[in-house]
Amino acid sequence: KYETDIQSSINEEGDDDDDVSEADEELIIKCIEVVRQERKASTSLLQRRLRLGYTRAARMVDILEQRGVVGPGEGAKAREVFLK
Repeated sequence: KYETDIQSSINEEGDDDDDVSEADEELIIKCIEVVRQERKASTSLLQRRLRLGYTRAARMVDILEQRGVVGPGEGAKAREVFLK
């Protein structure tokens, strides 16, 4: 379902966010699907599509950036997605 290198990256970089629970890990997978489909990533997109609060959606975007799924923030613009 996911590209092998992205999944490997997620598994390897899991050490950076050891405080991610199993439930959050499932949410991260849903977030990856959303940003892959939309070809953009933003806190507001995750809030709308997954019905998350701002803090949780922002945390998910930060985790996706740490794992190399999305690029860094550029002000109010949506982030670049590195998945195909």
